Amino acid sequence: MIKKVAYLPVRLIAMLAGFICLLNIPILFVFNVNHKSIEFHFSQYKEYVLNNLTWLVHVDQYPSILRFFEGDGMEKYFYTMTILSVSLLIVILIGMFAATTIMLMPLSFRKRLSGFIDFTTTAPDLLIVFLLQYLVIFLYKTFHIKLFQLYGGNYTEPYFMPIVIVSFVPTIFLVQFLLREFANEEQQDYVLFAIAKGTPLKTIYMKHIIRNIIPLLLIHLRTVIWFLLSSIIVVEYLFNIHGYVDVLRSMYGTRAISFVFGFLLFAVPVIIANIIAKIVMMSKNRKGTSSV
Repeated sequence: MIKKVAYLPVRLIAMLAGFICLLNIPILFVFNVNHKSIEFHFSQYKEYVLNNLTWLVHVDQYPSILRFFEGDGMEKYFYTMTILSVSLLIVILIGMFAATTIMLMPLSFRKRLSGFIDFTTTAPDLLIVFLLQYLVIFLYKTFHIKLFQLYGGNYTEPYFMPIVIVSFVPTIFLVQFLLREFANEEQQDYVLFAIAKGTPLKTIYMKHIIRNIIPLLLIHLRTVIWFLLSSIIVVEYLFNIHGYVDVLRSMYGTRAISFVFGFLLFAVPVIIANIIAKIVMMSKNRKGTSSV
């Protein structure tokens, strides 16, 4: 019981200390221009880390969090979270639809499409970003067609292009994951029994298989969100979008409490996904225990 009570505070303290240690790594390694070498300044790094840690226990530093809410930090936060939420919805809908459609195709088409998806997952995020960026610029320069806004600015908040780019790789990953789980589910006894009775495969998927796959999808939702968050960081930086990532960059080098608090807000979707995954796993364990 004591371990369970102390687990969360100890983990939170470890996370905060880890954040501060990572943020001060640039101070640990300093490039000497005159000697063209990298110097190791552990004493200076230790001093900065200890100073930052003391900020966390000073109550007079916490009003800076209130100033964060008063500025445009929360407005940028909700803008980035809107992109994340819409992208997550698109990834789930397209992933489920594409995976189900592929599994209902003839076996030869299914294998070809599965192989193509496996190959596409090897493409890095930056390659997809540059290809779409080149396509938009090419259409505009050649045909004077401006499909959508590509870059952000001080007073512009594009949605369409960031959502498309952010959703691409996680969608492919989710389709690959669902195809593998669908193939495993097809080997279950209830599916083989339904096929032997002459039940159409479409009916089996719509009434049984998808319902059994949804808990697995909810459990792996945190992985999809990690993909989305990493893609959002890349997209906002490359397309000069003044979102929440830009707010975090502006806070770097200032009071550690504001920067750590900002990172914790950025991790809220992951925390929610972890809670959902634990609830689903607990319900599955209860059902398994009761069935036994």
